[in-house]
Amino acid sequence: MRTYCGLRTNRGLCCVVACMIVAGPGERLIAQAPTPGAEQPTIRVPLFRHRDAILGLGIAALTAVTMSVDESIARDLQRPSVQTNGGLKGTTNVFNAIGFPGSVVLSASTYFFGLAKHSRPIASLGMHTGEAIVMGGVLAEGLQMTIGRARPQRDVNDNDDFVFRKGFSSDDYTSFPSAHTTVAFATATAVSREVGRSWPGANKYVAPISYSVATLVGLSRMYKNKHWASDVVGSAGLGIYSAVLFDRYNAEHPDNIFERTLLPKSISPRRGGVTLLWSIHAGG
Repeated sequence: MRTYCGLRTNRGLCCVVACMIVAGPGERLIAQAPTPGAEQPTIRVPLFRHRDAILGLGIAALTAVTMSVDESIARDLQRPSVQTNGGLKGTTNVFNAIGFPGSVVLSASTYFFGLAKHSRPIASLGMHTGEAIVMGGVLAEGLQMTIGRARPQRDVNDNDDFVFRKGFSSDDYTSFPSAHTTVAFATATAVSREVGRSWPGANKYVAPISYSVATLVGLSRMYKNKHWASDVVGSAGLGIYSAVLFDRYNAEHPDNIFERTLLPKSISPRRGGVTLLWSIHAGG
């Protein structure tokens, strides 16, 4: 395997490096450079919008309303007849695993499958889903340790047990939000938006399936007595918003560091291997 790099300067202000990695016999250098004087169009996609606040307040209100039935739902799910149901137990185990680590495995496998099949849209689907998962997971972990809400497994009759920052020292106080549910809804949103752009005809099937799976992940966490119903409602909103934020960022900054580093500009099949072409821009 050989690595070739071509260097081109543009009025002394920036460098454009086109690097090609060729695997297999018959290597040859391919260089791509921007047209002199040409400017890339700027797409304005605000990261935050006014309606975000309205939607956020709506999710917060729905979460607060759900808290009024947290205890009754938790008690119903923990009844012996429900907990000893083999079908329910097996199903919830499956969807619990889909939430994590299943979402991470899905993202990574899709990304590498896209590279292997010379498909940039498929690789983008995997990478952008992974970005949403990381952002949602980090936010959920940070919030649940800081908020310090007791899990229902601690006391199914006390959903108002909050101890600020208690989650840093006790896993029993990391109920809100649910990281599994947040990641599941981040995955569903990222997949739906990416499929909607690249394969719009398929999204009428993909979106309902994705969000249905994410909902079942949340229900599985409730069944296992790890989270209250209100945790799941709030986590769904957090996961969706995490994916939307990263999607907006990528739309406004199509040449950001993640795109430049992880997504080749082109993926071309070659005899005995594959050609990947990256472009790296360095500002002065």
